[in-house]
Amino acid sequence: MQEPSFKDRLIDELNYQGISKKEFAERVGISSGTLGMYLYRGSIPAADVALKMARTLNVSAEYLVLGIENGKKAPRVDSKTKWQKKEIENIVNSLTDSQLEHFFLIAREFKAAVFKS
Repeated sequence: MQEPSFKDRLIDELNYQGISKKEFAERVGISSGTLGMYLYRGSIPAADVALKMARTLNVSAEYLVLGIENGKKAPRVDSKTKWQKKEIENIVNSLTDSQLEHFFLIAREFKAAVFKS
């Protein structure tokens, strides 16, 4: 399996954090077209832009550009699964105790139905 690239990590973080491309470009101070070069052509931004991107995403520039966390290569994570789990976590954290009980009842029934198949 190929190592994730800058654009892969950028797309993963945008999905994971639920930030639209338009919003991200505005927050970083670049045009949507410039962001498109990084997302679709695989271009690497200048250091100052990469740093703004990393700060906007609250990750290190080293991680975003090189895929390195704490001096080591970041482990490959299935990005779709990563942001889906984060989304479920966000939903669960926003529920009241009563809503959480209902959520778990539904989740348990879903799990039982899926494992029967």
